[in-house]
Amino acid sequence: MDNLVSSLFRRRWLASMLLSSYALITTASAATEAPVMVVTGTKTEKALLDVPVRTEIVTAAELANSHARDLAEGLKNVPGLMLKPIHGKSGQEVWLQGINADRVLILIDGLPVTASTGSSVDLSQIAVADVQHIEIVKGAVSALYGSEAMGGVVNIITKRATAGTRYQFTLDGGSYGGQHNVSSALLNDQHANLLLSKSSDTWHAQLMADIRHKGGSDLDLSDWDFAGDAGDKTNLSLELGYRFANGGELTVKPSWYQEDIYKNFGSFVPGIGKIKKVKAEQASRKNILLAYNQPLADHIELSSWYMYEEFEDKTSQDTLSTQALDQSRIGLSKFDKVELQLDSDYFNNHLVTFGAVAYRSSLNQQQISRSQQNQSDIDELNGTKRRNNLEFYLQDDFFLTDNLELLPGIRVQHDSDFGVHAAPKFNLMYRPDTLSQFDGKIRSGIGTGYRVPTLKERHYVFDHSALGYMILGNPDLVPETSVSLQLGAELHPNADLMFDINLFHNEIKNLIDTAYDQQASDARGLSIFNYNNVNQAMTQGVDISASYQWLHNWQTNLSYSYLNSEDKTTGQQLTRRPAHLIKGKLNYHLAAINTDFSLYGNYQTKEYLDAENLRQSPAYSTFDFKVNYFIQPQTRVFFGIDNLTDTVRDTPATGTDFRPEVGRFVYLGLRIEG
Repeated sequence: MDNLVSSLFRRRWLASMLLSSYALITTASAATEAPVMVVTGTKTEKALLDVPVRTEIVTAAELANSHARDLAEGLKNVPGLMLKPIHGKSGQEVWLQGINADRVLILIDGLPVTASTGSSVDLSQIAVADVQHIEIVKGAVSALYGSEAMGGVVNIITKRATAGTRYQFTLDGGSYGGQHNVSSALLNDQHANLLLSKSSDTWHAQLMADIRHKGGSDLDLSDWDFAGDAGDKTNLSLELGYRFANGGELTVKPSWYQEDIYKNFGSFVPGIGKIKKVKAEQASRKNILLAYNQPLADHIELSSWYMYEEFEDKTSQDTLSTQALDQSRIGLSKFDKVELQLDSDYFNNHLVTFGAVAYRSSLNQQQISRSQQNQSDIDELNGTKRRNNLEFYLQDDFFLTDNLELLPGIRVQHDSDFGVHAAPKFNLMYRPDTLSQFDGKIRSGIGTGYRVPTLKERHYVFDHSALGYMILGNPDLVPETSVSLQLGAELHPNADLMFDINLFHNEIKNLIDTAYDQQASDARGLSIFNYNNVNQAMTQGVDISASYQWLHNWQTNLSYSYLNSEDKTTGQQLTRRPAHLIKGKLNYHLAAINTDFSLYGNYQTKEYLDAENLRQSPAYSTFDFKVNYFIQPQTRVFFGIDNLTDTVRDTPATGTDFRPEVGRFVYLGLRIEG
């Protein structure tokens, strides 16, 4: 860590950045009229300014200002956070502090979301119509989450029904111009959402519906292939709650997601040319939640919930020149989870949290291959695979002095396949008297992470023989372990200025990755990849951010992130991790016409694509322009241009260019609230 700090601060341009950078997403905003309350870091509600675990947020106002339609768009501008296209599938995943999406836990109101592909969650499947704010905790520093949270936690906090009747309606659509592929409509992509809520003293109800239609887009319309998916995505949820006279509250929340998308692709056959094919995917997620909260005594609060989720994913591949469907695959994953949590402030200056979690999951995967002559059904997992888990956590939020808050904790996990493991964590927040005039805070954290191999990594056979490769699961995998260090400082010199810096260092052992199997590849005539515990890895760096409100109508925000990553087995840099990220926003409010104009910018340097660091994807920058015209305080017309400069990858695709595969998108919309 010392070498990291010295190497960073020797750079003149970075020192300049420390003086002039402004953050897009901040750990807090001193200008906020009411304190923002967060729960992710401690699992108890605390003001954002006072939480000892460093927490970043994306507010509902920022989601509306940026016109985010799904979670991927909502997280796009968070400092240091990287969004990546999911390999071999549609959608996007999130990486934190250089740790990939398989090790980042995605939650909705503290409850897990099923990994929709491989071991990661597709963020584009999660609508944000009912989101109050999004909380991000980076690194394995919270004792309250399980093995999936080695890289951090993204927790989506949804809106609660307020007194009376409320509604929100959004309608928007846009065009890729000359990059339309399937649809010839003026509005290639369309989106609509509706949020209705009603509440009284004893009960509340809330309905959310979100529908997205994509017409398909491509950078080269002369080719059969296209990159931008075509199809539909639908989210529905209903929440019903009742408050009892004893202070208890019962909540029932069913939700449903449906996806039906496709894209064209082709395979080149010598002497014939390109064979036209279509790849389609139908996915559905069904979820039911039962939650009950009640104060048990003057100093004890009970929180409990049970959730069942079922995710079915059907994919198919079809060669248009043949009558039979080439190949289809049906995956079905199920899990149910129950948790009990007790919070007590019985002892002075202590808030003790204890919890118990029981979890079980199953996975089934079938492949059907067809030809004109026959059909073969393959059980890719050799039966349904199951996993059970029992976990306990204990945490003490301890105010040692008025200026020093300590947060020790531990989580003990018993896995049906891997036995018992304990993961301790420790955080502190210190308010030095010397920085009191700047509302200065210093936060530090150290935590050990633990991640057991997923059922897919251990048992899955991903057979893409038609595309020339297979990925094979490995039942002999062992769990990954990690150590995460975080050290940061936050200053609020005045109501208009905020500054934040955070240093981090993560070590991972027994990293699970895919490795090329030369012997098996030669034997089968395909490229064979196996899951193995092949690497030890390190990521470290710094996130610097600040925000400044100036001249009443102007706000500038900018963040800088430096990432150093290493495969400690080979000494090479880890793939797909750019060393430098810069994200910024410039906002101007034109009071004469009650309109906000916002320009967002993102820049990243080159990234290596292979373990030997011989191939690189080029550096690039993108800009988004947003306009919000407020007809009334609760009615706005909005307009935007995503990827303003039309920054795209080279065509045809070479596999060495990971710049955006979707070009400039121009759209118009209407949002009404009441």
